[in-house]
Amino acid sequence: MKAPPFDPFILSPETSNLKELYPDSSCLKDIYTKTNSTERLGIVRLWITEGIPYAFKEHPLLYEKIREFIAEGINVDTKNITIVGSARIGYSLSRREWGRPFNSNSDFDFTIVSNDLYKTIVSDFQRWVKDLELKRTLPKDVAEMSRWLNNIKYLNEKIPTGFVQVKFIPYHENYTTVKKCYDTIWLLKKRLILTQTAPRVSDASIRVYSSWKACIHQLQINIKSALELW
Repeated sequence: MKAPPFDPFILSPETSNLKELYPDSSCLKDIYTKTNSTERLGIVRLWITEGIPYAFKEHPLLYEKIREFIAEGINVDTKNITIVGSARIGYSLSRREWGRPFNSNSDFDFTIVSNDLYKTIVSDFQRWVKDLELKRTLPKDVAEMSRWLNNIKYLNEKIPTGFVQVKFIPYHENYTTVKKCYDTIWLLKKRLILTQTAPRVSDASIRVYSSWKACIHQLQINIKSALELW
């Protein structure tokens, strides 16, 4: 049987300039806008979700300790926890703040990829919406009701794509998995304050994806939106 012809792997010329673990914002922007869709996917996977985060480049094993702590608190696999945003790459990738350096005013955006966790949090979300409809859970004022309605609209749009942000669901005893996420992050922040080598941040939160495909897809959307590549 004749062997099929083989072709070499071909990369866009611009990718030869992407060698640093933490490329600066202008370099990343320039290269990302000039590469093809497959290469952009690779950039998101390698630089935005994998490796040692910029925030922990001086103390990589502290990052691993944090992942283990979150994994135990929420009962997920440590390998399925990562961090995105400015703590990952060293600067913000959002549209309004692209290139803003990671600093003490930044947040830790922890990302967990787990279909089981995703489904239980979605169940908590649906229970909350039902409780709100039946007035079993009530906001403290009109402003909070407005925020809740906006959060519900946002989550209803994102959940079908396999993405949910825990911070948009209120802390309550009835929503056990969401409560566990909040409690774990609260305890984590307390421990980080006591850890001299830990980066100082403003806040921390958890976002959950049903799969890595959903995670990478959402991150690509975020970067495309920031760079106006639609």
